[in-house]
Amino acid sequence: MKKILIVSMIFVLMLAVTSFGQRPEPKKTEIDGHTMYTLMEPGGIPAIFDPEFITVTEADSLYYDDEPLMVVVRVNEAKGYSTWHLDRHEIVNDYIDGGAITVTW
Repeated sequence: MKKILIVSMIFVLMLAVTSFGQRPEPKKTEIDGHTMYTLMEPGGIPAIFDPEFITVTEADSLYYDDEPLMVVVRVNEAKGYSTWHLDRHEIVNDYIDGGAITVTW
């Protein structure tokens, strides 16, 4: 009985590991003889609508000195957006100096 249970558990674990993290096949579209591949549906990566910021002092302890940032500077305000975070969201909708902006990466 123990052998059957162990073999069953191994089979279930193997099935979970082989299917974990697999993406569906990309959608293929032909346009003027060129194949376009859609890997993710529109809207599949959520934008950030209410970004949270930290102080420069806090950033000094969290980020490397050479870590790239997208920086937006207006008359009375400056904001930095981590490209590491933008890699996961791609778009930040924000306000700077009272004006709406979109930061994309």
